[in-house]
Order: sequence, then structure tokens, then C-alpha cells
Amino acid sequence: MNSTLYSRWIDGAPGPNEPDYCLGMPLPGGLAERMIIHEESAVSAPASMSDEEASTLPIAALTAWYSLMDVGHLEPGQTVLVQGTGGVSIFAAQIAVAYGARVIVTSSKDENLAKVKAVIGSADVEGINYKTYPDWEHKVLELTNGLGADITIDVAGGNGINQSVAATKVQGVIAQVGFLTGQTTALNLMPVIFRQTTIRGIAVAPRSSFERMNVFLDRHKIKPVIDRVYGFDEAAQAFEHLSRGPFGKVVIKIASV
Repeated sequence: MNSTLYSRWIDGAPGPNEPDYCLGMPLPGGLAERMIIHEESAVSAPASMSDEEASTLPIAALTAWYSLMDVGHLEPGQTVLVQGTGGVSIFAAQIAVAYGARVIVTSSKDENLAKVKAVIGSADVEGINYKTYPDWEHKVLELTNGLGADITIDVAGGNGINQSVAATKVQGVIAQVGFLTGQTTALNLMPVIFRQTTIRGIAVAPRSSFERMNVFLDRHKIKPVIDRVYGFDEAAQAFEHLSRGPFGKVVIKIASV
């Protein structure tokens, strides 16, 4: 069984006070041996996953799914650009490829790009090292015959959003899911206007989307990529690992009681 993050967001558009009912902030979170949630916040986990695997779904996987399917309206044959190799990005790549899309991944590490290709399949994934190619948006355009990605999953934020705009096709969608390089940006509006770009902020998703996603994950036998599982008494080390930038997800295991 999974819990939703926004405990009262069931379907449709979020309410203006949805963050008031968010587990972890301001409500108590999931780092506990026992917790009580309302039945409306409970979602059946995929039957194909262990508890540790299912624990990765409520934020990272659901953010990726909602960005691609409910907001981006992904279609087979399209191109998805994902930044980095953290939890949201890896899930987005897995979901997109399973749906028949092509994926371009950016990372500062060649070894992480190689890992993504190994996990998902090198034929479906292209990698760009943004340290080797600081103007990585040009590389994306090169790989897409000058068109750009149909959907971009932007986890970096900051002024890099201008590169995301340049790397995304005309009338394409940028799902803004993070701000690892900064919460503020000097956005160049001219390219946004002339490329008619949609920049959509993403704050996870409703329960109905979670339920649809779990059916998809089960059908396609998608397994979360977990970098490491820590014990409950190793929570501090787990958060330190998270701050260093894991490949995939970091999990804290609750001891059996």
C-alpha cells in the first residue's frame, strides 16, 4: 500500500489549499515505523514490487508520470529530454521508453549516462554530458534534426531554463519539477513567445493519476532504480547520500514489526 503526498487531492485540478494537506510538510511524514492515513490517501501498490520498491513511487515516479502523461500528453515516437539521473529523471526515462518514446538524458558523468543506457536499453536512450557540452541545447537540437524535444523534464531550474526552452520544440512542454541550481531565473521571454513554449510547474499529482500509473508500471514490469537501501537507524546517512546526488532512489527500510 502507498500513500499519496497531497492527501486530499483525489482527481482533477488541485485546490488552492492542497499544500496544507501535504504529508511531510506540514503534516507528519512517512519516516516512521507506523503511521495512520485516511483511506482516501491510500493507493494499492503494484503487485510486482517489493515494499522498498513501492516506497519510491509517491513522489518521484508520480511526478514523472504526471509530467509525461497528464501534462505533456506523450505519444509514441516522440522525444523526451530529462535532466540528470536522479529519481524523477530515471522514472521519466523508463516510462517514456516503455510508452514507445525516445529519450535524451543529460548528466555531468559519463558513467551515469552509461548506467541509464544499461538499465533502459542503449537503443532507446541518447546521453549528453553537459560538462563536455556546456551548450547542451545545441546537442539536443542536433539529435532531433533541429526540432528539439517534445517534452522536457527540467529538474535544475535557475537560468538553465533558457537552455531548456531552446532544447524544446516549438509548442513543446517543459515540466518544471525542480530547482537544483536555483529557485529564481532570468527568463528570456522572446524565445518563449516565439517558440510558443508551455512551462508548467509540477507538484506531484492526484490519486487518480497514481492509480493509472501503477497499472502501467505493472503491465510493463518497470522496476524502480534504487541506488542504496539504508536501515531505519541510518536515516542521517541516507539523507547525506541523497544530497550527494544518487543514481535513482535512496530508500530507508522500516524494520519488520
